[in-house]
Amino acid sequence: MIMEFPFIGMNSSNHAAAGSAGSLYSRQPVETALYVGVLGLAAVVGTVGNVVVILTVAGKHLLSRWYRTKTTGRGIGGGFIANLALSDLIVTAVVNPLAIAGL
Repeated sequence: MIMEFPFIGMNSSNHAAAGSAGSLYSRQPVETALYVGVLGLAAVVGTVGNVVVILTVAGKHLLSRWYRTKTTGRGIGGGFIANLALSDLIVTAVVNPLAIAGL
């Protein structure tokens, strides 16, 4: 079975170990810069977008409690969307920067 690693240019048929061949940047600087740029952009846009979604759902819920309406912000849909946005926020704000730092 041959395993392909994207952006690394190695597969299991290479005789060099992954750690002994040097860093990814020293081997393929253009691909590394593209990878870091895409991950950085995804981290920034994803973090801002998810914070906006969470604030919107929370604001809608608070407004419905303030004005005592039963149709605005009630139900499980807003909680589900906020939960998805929170889990995606963890990925975009924590995992993506750690992946960039790992390069």
